[in-house]
Amino acid sequence: MFPSHCKEVSVKKVDFKLTTSSIKDFLKGKKAYIRTRYFVFHSEDEWAVALIVKKPSNEVLQPIASVHILSLPDETGFVEDQSMDVLSASAMGALRESTGRKCVVVRGRAEHISFFIEEPPYRLTIFDVVPPRPSKLITLVHNALETDLQDKYVKFEAVNVDLNELAKQVKTKITMFPCRASGLTSSKRMLFLDETPELTKDELKEITLVGCSLSARIFKAVYGVEPRIVNMCPQDLLEDKGLKGPVIVKCCKIKEGFETKGDVAIVPWGVRAPEITAALRSILR
Repeated sequence: MFPSHCKEVSVKKVDFKLTTSSIKDFLKGKKAYIRTRYFVFHSEDEWAVALIVKKPSNEVLQPIASVHILSLPDETGFVEDQSMDVLSASAMGALRESTGRKCVVVRGRAEHISFFIEEPPYRLTIFDVVPPRPSKLITLVHNALETDLQDKYVKFEAVNVDLNELAKQVKTKITMFPCRASGLTSSKRMLFLDETPELTKDELKEITLVGCSLSARIFKAVYGVEPRIVNMCPQDLLEDKGLKGPVIVKCCKIKEGFETKGDVAIVPWGVRAPEITAALRSILR
């Protein structure tokens, strides 16, 4: 359980022992602000969390109809971390798990207070090629989880295919990549398809393209011959890896938006942040 916003949380510092009966007695007959759904109680070094149900009214303060205890001190931890965004379910869920407690109350950025009660996360695999490191896809997914998808507790695993390792399969004298990327290395002569270098017939016989079917088509259009190729297409390699969904992966055959195959979301190579958000919402169910 995770509040949709810290505005739903009212914090009460009290001087009594935090028990089910003492909390209910304290709230009995009281009113709560219209936006309040939860009370976080603080007594000395103990913390507890309660859910309230209010009697409907048009008043800004509404009578409390019932109280449900969510977490008592023996199962509630407290963390103060000024770097923590308490609106991020993924950040809060990971922190809760690290404490080993059922519930964690957090005083985070800008002194905002919220809590996270144990719940299973969404699982996600990010499958991409590197370099550069970290991959663009990992960065975009992480940003989406901290902004548009703050309401979802997601634990992701990054699985990468290293282009430098793929390039070791090249048996010819020249390795060609589709484009430059920071961190690409090779013991052989390196060329880049997007620079369309002029090549002799002898050089064309000594080139292996580390690329995909689209880059192979471009190579043939430029040079008039089919290239030797080491396949780097993440969508193709995904099947070889036997990864189970939900998975998000890039493919240059997708021009915009995204496509899904079961619980695999396929986004464009030059994917934008809104496309990441839409793709993740489609598979994280």
